[in-house]
Amino acid sequence: MSLQIQTLTNSKNDVKKFVYFMKRVYRKYPHFVPPIYSEVVKFILKGPFNKIGEKQLFVALRDGEIVARLSVHRNFAHNEFYKTNQGFFGFFEAFDDQEAVNAIFAEGEKWLKERGCSSVLGPMNFAVYDEIGLLVDAFDIDPVLMCTYNPPYYLKLLENAGFKKEVDWYAYLKDTTIPNFMRLINQRVLKQPGMVIREVNRKKIDSEAEAVKHIFNQAWAENWGNVPFTDEQWHHLVKDLKMIINEKLAFITELNGKPIAFAISLIDANQAVKKANGSLFPFGIVKLLLEMRKIKRVRTTIMGVLKEHRNKGIEIAMVHKTIENGIELGITESDCSLIVETNTAMSSVLEKIGCVKYKTYRVLKKDI
Repeated sequence: MSLQIQTLTNSKNDVKKFVYFMKRVYRKYPHFVPPIYSEVVKFILKGPFNKIGEKQLFVALRDGEIVARLSVHRNFAHNEFYKTNQGFFGFFEAFDDQEAVNAIFAEGEKWLKERGCSSVLGPMNFAVYDEIGLLVDAFDIDPVLMCTYNPPYYLKLLENAGFKKEVDWYAYLKDTTIPNFMRLINQRVLKQPGMVIREVNRKKIDSEAEAVKHIFNQAWAENWGNVPFTDEQWHHLVKDLKMIINEKLAFITELNGKPIAFAISLIDANQAVKKANGSLFPFGIVKLLLEMRKIKRVRTTIMGVLKEHRNKGIEIAMVHKTIENGIELGITESDCSLIVETNTAMSSVLEKIGCVKYKTYRVLKKDI
């Protein structure tokens, strides 16, 4: 059977061909949650990464049928920040076809080497705070909002193609039980003069977002792979969050009127998106809206505390408020993710309050 690697253009037709291929890969995987495919096409064509990097899309064809896809890219913001020339890959999908995977990566690696890269890291779709990592366990559980899912054989395909583990990211699960020590810490934190944990104000979402961005860029400065958000990346993120954020699940902690910490949890819309089956029209939007009312899980996506205010119980107090408000909304559990394995302080806090590690996402690397 003939195998061919095709270099795609940045045309809408080519990108649609690239994106929609995954429908065939996941036909027999009941825990796969189809993305809204049209939004993925838009993200690749017009998303904020296009202002801070360059990309190339490839597909592998066997007898004229796509059997694998791959994006390779250079993130100029990352490489400038770290003074390196790192290559990346993302949007990887494939049937269990090692020959095709080896061939498509060989073509992608050639593209990166021509641009001076000596290694390739991924999967990242496209940046570290977009979808990241290869699922390596818990294949019998649906992914939560903004997290990926893949067949179990992907790890074998990538390892056989020469990739090795670079770093793992963890997802934790928490029920609505509030241990007594959490209540005591929460009371102690809120008794401090000038300390307030308040809900975000949707009517002032832009100014609230700027306060969160300021904290985020400081609090996450030492996190693995962190690159400060550009204004365009941040505005794109805020635009997406505006549609799904619930004020009762998003908080800013202030001390004497100054924002010092934040925590944002989102209703796990994936439970509704799955019903839409990848399309909002003609009936997907109705199914999505009806299903949103039934969701009992949230994803705590990001939390940050300024360095000088850490280890004082603020993180636990914000989780306490998330649980209390979540119970009012009928929420029964929260996914807390993703936590990079090097962030042992946050993992320790989560485990202390009763969170259970239940998923692992892996970033892999290969010298080229």
